[in-house]
Amino acid sequence: MTFTHNAPSGASATPLYADGAVDFQSPSATIRIELPRGSGGDESMVFLPGRVFFKPPASSPPLQAGRPWIFANFADIAKYKINFPPYIVQTESINPAFTLDELAWGSTSAVAGGTSPFQGVTTDEYLVTVSLDRALSNATGPNGDVFARTLSSEISASGGAAPTMAVEAWVDGAGRLVGARVAPPGAGIGTVTIALDKFGTPVHADKPPRAKVVDLAAMIPGGEQEALNGGDTDGA
Repeated sequence: MTFTHNAPSGASATPLYADGAVDFQSPSATIRIELPRGSGGDESMVFLPGRVFFKPPASSPPLQAGRPWIFANFADIAKYKINFPPYIVQTESINPAFTLDELAWGSTSAVAGGTSPFQGVTTDEYLVTVSLDRALSNATGPNGDVFARTLSSEISASGGAAPTMAVEAWVDGAGRLVGARVAPPGAGIGTVTIALDKFGTPVHADKPPRAKVVDLAAMIPGGEQEALNGGDTDGA
C-alpha cells in the first residue's frame, strides 16, 4: 500500500507505505507500516476478526513496561467510538480486507477505462462507484459487525443523503483484482493504493504473546476493557 496526501494532514505519523500478507477468507492480516522520517521507525499490525494488535515504533514508550503491543477489541465499539472517534475507521482503512469487502458489498456501477499497466502487469482498469449505504446493508461475515461500524463512520464523514465513493480498480488477465485506489472518507490517511500479488501464499497472522500486550482501553478513564470483565489485558 502507498499513501498520497493532497495537503498536509498535520499528523506526524501518517503512513507513507505498508506491506504485508492478507488472508481474505479468515479474514486476517499482518501489516508493516512505514512512517515518515522522524516518527521513530515502523509500526506493525495484526488483524484478526473483530480485533487488531499494533506495535508502535520502538522509540514510542509502551503503555506498560515490557508490553510493546497494544490490543483493541472492536466488540466494545462504543467505548472506542466515544474516546477515539477516528481510530476505528483509520485502522480498518489500512486493512485490505475492508476495502475489498466494500467493493463486493457496495459496488453499483463500473466504467471501463481501457487497458493500462499496473505494477508491471497489463490490466483492465475500471472506475467503480460504491454506495456506502448499500455496502453497510450487505455487511456480513466474521468481520461484518466491525466493518459495518467502519462504514457507518465513512457515511457520517461523507455527508449527504446517498454517500458514494469512487474506487479505481485493476484486473489482470486471469480475472483477479490486482489493485485498488481509494480515499476512505474520514480516515485522514489520504488516498490509498493497494497492490495485490503472490496469490496463494500461506498467511500466518498470530496474536503476539499475551505477556507482551496491553489493552488500548487502558488509555481510557475508568480502567481497562478486559479488566472490567475480570480478564487480562492480553487480547485473549
